[in-house]
Amino acid sequence: MKSTFTTLAAAARQWPERPAIIDGAGTLDYRSLWREIDALRLQLDRRGVAEGQGIGVLARNGRAFVISALAVLGCGAVVMPIYFQLKPTELADMLTRAPLAGILDDGTSPPPTDAARESLALLDGTPLYFSRRRQNGASPFVPWITDAAFARFTSGTTGTAKGVVLTHQNLLERIHAANAGLKLDCEDRVLWILPMAYHFLVSILLYLEVGAAIVVCPNHLAGSILDWAEQQAVTFLYAAPMHIRLLAGDVSGRKFPPTLQRVMSVSSPLQPQVAKDFFARFGIPVTQGFGVIEIGLPIMNLDEAREHPEAIGRPVPGFEAGILDEALQPVTTGQTGQLAVRGPGMFSGYLSPPLARDAVLRDGWFLTGDLAQRNPAGLITIAGRSKSVINVAGHKVFPEDVAAVLEQHPAVLRSRVTTRPHPQAGEVVHADVQLREDRPQLALEEILAFCRQQLSSYKVPASITLVTEIELTPSGKVRHG
Repeated sequence: MKSTFTTLAAAARQWPERPAIIDGAGTLDYRSLWREIDALRLQLDRRGVAEGQGIGVLARNGRAFVISALAVLGCGAVVMPIYFQLKPTELADMLTRAPLAGILDDGTSPPPTDAARESLALLDGTPLYFSRRRQNGASPFVPWITDAAFARFTSGTTGTAKGVVLTHQNLLERIHAANAGLKLDCEDRVLWILPMAYHFLVSILLYLEVGAAIVVCPNHLAGSILDWAEQQAVTFLYAAPMHIRLLAGDVSGRKFPPTLQRVMSVSSPLQPQVAKDFFARFGIPVTQGFGVIEIGLPIMNLDEAREHPEAIGRPVPGFEAGILDEALQPVTTGQTGQLAVRGPGMFSGYLSPPLARDAVLRDGWFLTGDLAQRNPAGLITIAGRSKSVINVAGHKVFPEDVAAVLEQHPAVLRSRVTTRPHPQAGEVVHADVQLREDRPQLALEEILAFCRQQLSSYKVPASITLVTEIELTPSGKVRHG
């Protein structure tokens, strides 16, 4: 069976001298990239990394992340990207649900405390570290899914974190489907800003398969984005609404180079006025793309972004999108319903709890959890969310996770976690907190400091309100989101 690994080997043969990755360490061409991947694969093989095992990759954006992930795939193992800014408690919770055999990291984050760690290195001398998980041995990571290649924790339609599992076939199908819309090729130079741990499938792998160059920006500041775009003559910018806002608000007067023809915004809805401000500033319309880890990138606003910046667009070739009522019947044009998608490259199942894809789909549809409308011309616009997930600058936050930390504080009786709008991040976390009767006096900064010790920065409440009572549902639960 054709795998992601062999597909990328073919790219190295076809474009050996073309730039593959351009980052702070310089330029890595496709031949050199492939040599690095294969050399690391052999190092992992000697350390017992084998087919079916789960291996985490924990690294910052850059060549080390890409090489590590592809070397793991080359061993026949399953890659699980891990965001490098996770707190130790968050990583520990993830590892209780993901029986990884080991973690490959670049040294930027503390390794798990229950693992033996040894040093590795890339051919160029870049250090890497491999932590072997004692309790997992050689057990298959996802024994109920054949040819598993990739797993990542995200939200399900209920807002509960699940590990989404994809096979090599899933990956290749969704890459090809996405590029039917994007139409990228070996002449493209893509400016990369988003976290690779969360945006690897219908992006990094796609760019490498078609021979494009990936230009890794060192940060998401407007000045850096403009610098790297000009220096590297980029043709395509793939970003989140937060980056579009920052660029639209830039007052330097600088422009993007004439090589940049396309800008795509993904991860959360883009406010129409921000898109208009960006166009007024740079003269480039912002294409919205609708992506979800279970499906890929099935909907894009490819041709009408300037006239309809509020729309996420239409399904790309091969995909169907439905706006359905509760009985899974199409709603009338212009009416709001639940957004459902079906097409190539759909996920194969969930890791935790174990669940096959067929048990999740409804009449072949994947229900995204979003509410949407379709206008008479067929353009789809997101109208809201039917689930409680909070989207902070492209990072998804589960209100229940934040509440669980808040309620670990000895002074907190219960909490309700919701969202508030933010001019840059789109929305941020807010918490209403009810204190225990014996602890009425408490500085809010003490609660925030407690959260900062336990949560990633984007999950920490931006504001907290002390309330006398938090209303419960008839079943006795706090309603979040």
